[in-house]
Amino acid sequence: MSSPADGPPRLSSVRYQDLAVGRRFGPFAERLDQAASDALRGEVGVSRAGTEAPLGVLPLLTLRVLRRALGGIVPGGVLLGLHVTTVEGLPAAGAVDVDVHVSDQRRRPDGGLSTTFTFALAAEGRVRAIVDWTILAP
Repeated sequence: MSSPADGPPRLSSVRYQDLAVGRRFGPFAERLDQAASDALRGEVGVSRAGTEAPLGVLPLLTLRVLRRALGGIVPGGVLLGLHVTTVEGLPAAGAVDVDVHVSDQRRRPDGGLSTTFTFALAAEGRVRAIVDWTILAP
């Protein structure tokens, strides 16, 4: 995976309230590398070889894609929830295509706005995982 300096700005000018449910972004081409997969498999500081990517790559990939989709990370939000559904394992190294869309938005009684982004991660033409991020913005 490339470094954050290789992509869009760190912060976005997009506001959560300007995003509409159903809005789609992508597909984005990402790449998993063996070293990142191995480093995330097992305890911190121990690299373990394997052919399937560990679940720890999913937050990394989806954060990179969200940053690309929104032209940076929208400031002020806090992650309320992360839900992962695996259909089939991702290979430890190789191309991953990621589609993302705004799947839900709700105004909370406290005035905050929760926005859910759904990511579909595919490899070798098959969806391998679905990841939902719910972010609360003031």
